[in-house]
Amino acid sequence: MAEALVIVVLQKITSALGAEGLKIIGSKLQKQVPDVQEVINRMRLLQSDLSMMQAFISQVDAHSSSDKLLGAWLEQVRQAAHDAEDIVDEYIYLVGQMEGTNSFLKRALNQAADVKRWRKLAADAKFVEDCLKKITETKDRFDVSAADSRRDNALSYSSRFQHMSEHSYLNDDFVGNKEEVKCLTEWLSDLRKDRTVISICGMGGLGKTTIASSIYKKEEIKRMFICRAWISVSQSYRVKDLLQKLLLQLISKNENIPDGLDTMDCVNLVELLRRYLKDRKYLIVLDDVWSRDSWPLLDSAFVKNDNGSRIIVTTRIQAVASVADSNREMKLSLLPKEEAWTLFCQKAFTRLDDRSCPLSLKTCAERIVGKCQGLPLALVALGSLLSYKEMDEHEWELFYRQLRWQLSSNPISYNDLPSYLKNCFLYLGLFPEDYQIERKQLIRLWIAEGFVEDRGPEVTLADVAACYLKELTDRSLLQVVDRNEYGRPKRFQMHDLVREISLTISKKEKFAITWDYPNSDSSSDGSRRVSVQKDGILMPVKTSAQFRSIIMFVEEVSSSWFRDCYPSFRLLRVLSLRHCHIQKIPDIMSNLFNLHYLDLGYTLLKEIPRSIGKLSNLQTLYLKGSVLELPSEVTMLTKLQHLIIDVGRFGSSASNKICRQEHLQTLKYIEANSCVVRNLGCLTRIRSLGIRKVLESYNTDLWTSVSNMKALAALSVISADRDRDILDLSDLKPLPYLEKLMLSGRLDKGAIPPPFGHFPRLKSLRLCFSGLHEDPLALLAVMFQNLGHLNLYRCYDGTRLTFRARWFPMLKHLYLSSMGELKEVEIEDGTMRALRRLELWGLKSLTSVPEGLVHLKSLQQLCIGSMMPEEFKTRLEGRDRWIIEHIPYIGDP
Repeated sequence: MAEALVIVVLQKITSALGAEGLKIIGSKLQKQVPDVQEVINRMRLLQSDLSMMQAFISQVDAHSSSDKLLGAWLEQVRQAAHDAEDIVDEYIYLVGQMEGTNSFLKRALNQAADVKRWRKLAADAKFVEDCLKKITETKDRFDVSAADSRRDNALSYSSRFQHMSEHSYLNDDFVGNKEEVKCLTEWLSDLRKDRTVISICGMGGLGKTTIASSIYKKEEIKRMFICRAWISVSQSYRVKDLLQKLLLQLISKNENIPDGLDTMDCVNLVELLRRYLKDRKYLIVLDDVWSRDSWPLLDSAFVKNDNGSRIIVTTRIQAVASVADSNREMKLSLLPKEEAWTLFCQKAFTRLDDRSCPLSLKTCAERIVGKCQGLPLALVALGSLLSYKEMDEHEWELFYRQLRWQLSSNPISYNDLPSYLKNCFLYLGLFPEDYQIERKQLIRLWIAEGFVEDRGPEVTLADVAACYLKELTDRSLLQVVDRNEYGRPKRFQMHDLVREISLTISKKEKFAITWDYPNSDSSSDGSRRVSVQKDGILMPVKTSAQFRSIIMFVEEVSSSWFRDCYPSFRLLRVLSLRHCHIQKIPDIMSNLFNLHYLDLGYTLLKEIPRSIGKLSNLQTLYLKGSVLELPSEVTMLTKLQHLIIDVGRFGSSASNKICRQEHLQTLKYIEANSCVVRNLGCLTRIRSLGIRKVLESYNTDLWTSVSNMKALAALSVISADRDRDILDLSDLKPLPYLEKLMLSGRLDKGAIPPPFGHFPRLKSLRLCFSGLHEDPLALLAVMFQNLGHLNLYRCYDGTRLTFRARWFPMLKHLYLSSMGELKEVEIEDGTMRALRRLELWGLKSLTSVPEGLVHLKSLQQLCIGSMMPEEFKTRLEGRDRWIIEHIPYIGDP
């Protein structure tokens, strides 16, 4: 964790000392306040020292937690890094105060208090610099070293072979995953002659190794595969070591180990393996594989000899699991309640003959099992711990209250995460239990905190953060619970025990705390972030700690609480008040010069104060479900990247300025006027744009401006009058990256516009009030082969829609709504082969169930919305029932 913290501090220093930050100060200012230059120089020295420490820490064995000397030294580094972060953030705060007019600068500089602040900051920087020197001396004095867990030269290869042959796997007491064990046994013993690769994938603790081991030990499997090997790969390995271990396990005791095995290179080892396996039927288990890097070499070594050989790969990483042959990937899930209870009881009540739970302990035991949420490793670990305790209700209740501490042994392998993911993982713990975390929100929070590394001008920080999310998901530390209309993950959720582990580590590392119980004392214990999750505990903070994030999940927050706690909030980078019942922004908020992320969505705010223009570092301003009017001072937020509001209204001068926000990536929804549509083209970095109240007279300027947005991925355009104002897209040029398009308003000539053919990546299309005269499906099917979501709302005044064979091969969701003249929907066999959800709303003339629904074999949900004809509903439940019998869910949306 120290490494992750140091990386963040280094990124902050780099940003603070960048050209833009130094430009604000200027040479003239440095002469007037010499201490400013001293602070800058000392920050550069801190940057140098921390860079060297980070390089050293990166070599530290992740599993050296038992090394108390190293742990104590890392704690010193962590504290120094926290102090260095305070220096950098205080520097940014003071620079923020200096921004403004010359008169403001002069007034600020003439105040002795400001000179005093800079002088103190320089002294604090000097103190941290001295601390880092002493920490370095301590390392040398006590010989603190970075152990390399990959070196394993203590045993000779022959002795290691003996050790492996005596290796004992998990015991025979196997509960749960019976279907998976049966399936794996069938895959191993089927009649396929070709070499087959099988993968078992799932989050840590699901029982991947247990399942593989239970099969590996079976006598019938041993008889089937005389030539067998089990290799634990893990994260720290060398391919050469793997190949040597494989050979040592495969070669029987009656055979001679080849001379020079220890000194062979990978090429010779692969060739030796190939020769040995050439005529044998073999079974090889590669347990706990974290990367595909070595697979090409191993794949070459595992010869394809058509003898029915099998390879089993267990992994937490989906990308690794994909090396399996077709239909040979096994994805493990959590145990159902009954199996979870049985497994827990077998471990917790081993002293009882029937291994059943005593009645007096049942309530507490059920709470503990419920907390495990079907995770086998947790059930086994907690059950085993409890098996040594007295079967006393009070003692078990005490154990349950200390459950978070009991889990601190961290079975979910936090230590195995790369440094750039550790902060991101711990941040997830700030969200409440069972909370569905929004992808976009999480990405913006990570960026605001400085957790996302800059990988060059060709890729945005949001793109990098999306890679982080995928990596956490692939490692099964985060589950996708909802996807958007074209399949991209939209919301995520953490397993309760994974969250408990993140909270335990967060508190230990002083990363974050949660106030989530009624008797909370609002103490931060030095933590940098706080998540408030229960009403009624907002008391003054009992610490001088400088918070970086405040995320509220409560509704009642008083302005006085912010005022009283302001000393601890000065250096905030993130403030989220979504759904809070606040009617006015506290005055002190305008002094949060370091703020990067401000969420005021779904509050009771009536207006945004003009002082918001002072938040010069703000990147995200979220106002959806809140105010409708924006002060012109919002245009002073020159670093703003995401502005989200239901309807953003500006005066003419402000409208012109908002289009000069060169960093904007998200702007929705803004109210159109002649000035806005003419100048929108300056926003060349825009990826998501939403604009309302578009008049017909704006067409030329609007579409010319949109054509300049080459990075645009999502576009929503809503006309001012859906019946009168025509949307004429004839001036729109190709948009190569557009994935999502929503048009609400009459289309020119009542037809699909030709520019639609210039959106090669479009995956989601919504047309509303389009006034189409002819069936649009033929054109749409040709133009959009990758379409995954199609929503047609009151856009077509014809009587018939036809879906031909081979049309829309990628379509998963189809919504047909409020087309009052539509009487018939023809669906040919072979169309929409991937369709999973169909919604029908307000189709007043559609009285019979389309017979073609019988061809949609992949359809999982048929949702019947409001205002569908009674005759349609009657036939759906009666004589047309045969058409939809294959659909698992039929009912309300």
